[in-house]
Amino acid sequence: MLTTLYNHFTTLYSSISHLSPSLAADHALKQEQEVYKKSTKLTYRNAVIQSVAALKRRSPPTSLSHPSVGTEDDIKLRLDQANSLKSFVLSPFHLQPLVLSTEAMQNWGFMLDIPDGPGGEQPTLEGKLKRCERCTQPFQVSRTGPDTECLYHWGKLQTTKAGGEKVRVYTCCSRPAAESEGCVHGRHVFYESSLQDLHSRHPFSLLRPPSPSSKALDIAAMDCEMIYTTGGFRVARVSLVDARGKEVFDELVRMDDDVYVIDYITRFSGITKENHAKATLTLSSIRKSLDKLINSDTILVGHSLENDLRTMRIVHHKCVDTAVLFPHKAGPPYRRALRDLVRENLGKMIQTGDASTGHSSAEDALASLDLVRWYILDKQKPKGSTSNS
Repeated sequence: MLTTLYNHFTTLYSSISHLSPSLAADHALKQEQEVYKKSTKLTYRNAVIQSVAALKRRSPPTSLSHPSVGTEDDIKLRLDQANSLKSFVLSPFHLQPLVLSTEAMQNWGFMLDIPDGPGGEQPTLEGKLKRCERCTQPFQVSRTGPDTECLYHWGKLQTTKAGGEKVRVYTCCSRPAAESEGCVHGRHVFYESSLQDLHSRHPFSLLRPPSPSSKALDIAAMDCEMIYTTGGFRVARVSLVDARGKEVFDELVRMDDDVYVIDYITRFSGITKENHAKATLTLSSIRKSLDKLINSDTILVGHSLENDLRTMRIVHHKCVDTAVLFPHKAGPPYRRALRDLVRENLGKMIQTGDASTGHSSAEDALASLDLVRWYILDKQKPKGSTSNS
């Protein structure tokens, strides 16, 4: 019976098997266990036949986050959670206890004050000498250059076991850190963390105060996609959803004058040269547009929100961050990945795009909002009740 389930899961997942080769086997085993627990010796065979029939009725998935992916219990749980989350509308009352304190904001790297000076006096560093963020080699910042000038790893280092010993390997190529200079070629790029430097590229400012006629949102979840430019790491897409999860803003950002794109990092940003060419609003124009939606009283929700606020050049003090709600066991500055939190707590898969499609800030903004809704609903459960965390 297990083989029968496996064969049907394999057929169902044929178009996504390259994304997770063991998925069919994992789900077949889990489905069989679900059937076994719910049936007797007399009903087991018919229960498996019903499961197979249900598998045949599913539409072929196109991604790991597709509704057809999972066992029967997985799918039912997702539907129940989705209905619960959709019907639960957040209010400032729910979020106020979760708003970061000044001390917490400092610990997690949030900006609290605007740096000195008017800002924006040096938007680009073209022609200047910087150290490459990827390979650490010094280079002269330029809008043009060979795509082979930098050899680097696009993945992160993680600890794994090999031959009974712990080894640090790169997630992109599984090569040991001590034996590999890089696995892909690209442009030299630079990243700045100094707040004064960021301020000189584009000025920081507070969100506007509320007015009697304001129609700004009480709550908004925000996420941004960034790219490398001659002016450093700059925002290229901004997405907002309201407290109900409805998308209210999603715009590409045109670079400021004299700032040129070095690398769209499509693998992560989802931004390509072709779609970014459609951008019409600069960051200053984006900020003006957002004035209609958010102000200093709006509670902003996000994951590692301090990064989005920095790249947006926003100083804001009412923030709820899922990286803090679901902390890494090592504490700050370490953070759990958003996709892992969503998978573990919501039973969904996000950020499943390949190197040509990347991430979606709209999807990530909604994911952070759903995590907060799940967090609050989970806290309201009676003690002793189970959850899927």
